[in-house]
Amino acid sequence: MDIFTDIFWLFVRWLHVIAAVVWVGGNLILAMVIVPHFRQSLPPIERIKLLTQIGKRFEPVVWGCIGVLFFTGLINIFYAVDITSLAPISDTFMRTLLIKIVLFFVLIILTVLHSMIFAPRLAAAIADLDPTLEELPPEIKPLRTQMSVVSSLMGVVSLLILLAAVALRMGI
Repeated sequence: MDIFTDIFWLFVRWLHVIAAVVWVGGNLILAMVIVPHFRQSLPPIERIKLLTQIGKRFEPVVWGCIGVLFFTGLINIFYAVDITSLAPISDTFMRTLLIKIVLFFVLIILTVLHSMIFAPRLAAAIADLDPTLEELPPEIKPLRTQMSVVSSLMGVVSLLILLAAVALRMGI
């Protein structure tokens, strides 16, 4: 390979890693730092409203990262799987790559559920409620539980994708 090709592949991989760091890292910061802080310091309605606002600000970043990950992922696959070569591709590599791809699409589905279905439902359900209420009304609790489950699954799947990425680099 020449220097320009090396720089191109370096740039593609760098973009891929940056997009993953921003998307996954942003979600983890929300889940591990911001939500617990708000849980301790804000009433539930106020907390949900504030988290909804943060989520709306983060949403374009998330979808931008998904686009970058999708396209740089495709480019990386074509680089890793040299279709012009007659060399066989290891079953281990292909299995791990397939797992990573499936997990990526599962994460996209969870993100759609979270940002386009559950978050708007929850935001609409609490829109007219007094933000200083100390308890969520009973009809709101199932919506919040659904959001929590989807958010938790997003975190787990994100970490599994990172595990699969490391496994790919290690050849396992």
